[in-house]
Amino acid sequence: MNANDTIEIKRLSIKNVAARLGIKVLRGNKAMCFTGHDKNTPSLSFNVKKNYWYCFGCDHGGDSIALTCDVLRVDFKTATVWLADQFHLRSIQINRFTPRISVTSFSTQRATPSKSVHSGVSSADFSPDPEINSWLLSHCGPVCSDVGIRYLKDHGISQYTAERFGLRELTAPDRAFSSLLAKWGASRALRSGLVWSFNGVPKRLVWGSYSIIFPFLENNKVVYLQGRLFAGNRKYINPQGLQKPIFNADRLKSLSVNSRIHICEGVPDALALETFNLPAVAVLGASSFRPEWARLFMPFEIAIMPDGDSGGTVFLRKISAIFRAHGKATLHVALPQGQDVSDVAAGIVREE
Repeated sequence: MNANDTIEIKRLSIKNVAARLGIKVLRGNKAMCFTGHDKNTPSLSFNVKKNYWYCFGCDHGGDSIALTCDVLRVDFKTATVWLADQFHLRSIQINRFTPRISVTSFSTQRATPSKSVHSGVSSADFSPDPEINSWLLSHCGPVCSDVGIRYLKDHGISQYTAERFGLRELTAPDRAFSSLLAKWGASRALRSGLVWSFNGVPKRLVWGSYSIIFPFLENNKVVYLQGRLFAGNRKYINPQGLQKPIFNADRLKSLSVNSRIHICEGVPDALALETFNLPAVAVLGASSFRPEWARLFMPFEIAIMPDGDSGGTVFLRKISAIFRAHGKATLHVALPQGQDVSDVAAGIVREE
């Protein structure tokens, strides 16, 4: 795909692209933002003459490719291939397999971007920044708000466990963003993956509202942060441009040979098990489990604990297949339909 092909794709009607992405455009070329932050008034606007979109709530916008990247959470190249396929642009030569992306499910399998459409930062420029991560955590308080405490309780996570794993709540993201820029500068902030930008200008943190922040430690360094939001439709927001590591990876260093380690589908599930002193790690989606990680688990008995839904079935199939390829057998802890680890953690403790 060459530059002329990209130009042709950008000429696609922005409203037609929005419709194909499942965005309902209202009268006046307005729509509710796909991030889910709108409550009553639509903040997403489409400029038909300039073929451009902009969200006044996110302070974020761009062309049809940028919209596709954001909605589907894919990289630039994947977005262009998807658009060429969806709008039957047969004159464009696509030299690779057209990805199967489900718009209705808003795929969580975000590829590592070859280029960030909004920031102009290449994927090579994104890198974990433990120093900034630790600084941000130090400027957040422990989870003590009503919504945060209720979340921990509903997911079987004790206050002690929350403190032990360094969970923090981000209550003032705008103030934190301003302080981060003042302390570390725009360039380093962009490379950390913790901020959204437009045309290379940092605009806000990736977490735009109250969030519980989960720190990922490796060798006692905070290499990654995941945020759990409570406003809008998107629950979990990850830094942009960074590979997803294993949550609680350092736990493996404390286990004796043949000990059981539980591999969970999400961070809250691992924390729920750790609340009951069951060793657990979390993987942020089956597609993020790298085959080379298998060797880290070889000395242990592996119990895979997927959620009791279709996504959990995929999680189990993909991860167990990786271990089989390495000649390692795994256990499967089956959960009732519609339930996750936090629903049954106490019962698992009694069984073990």
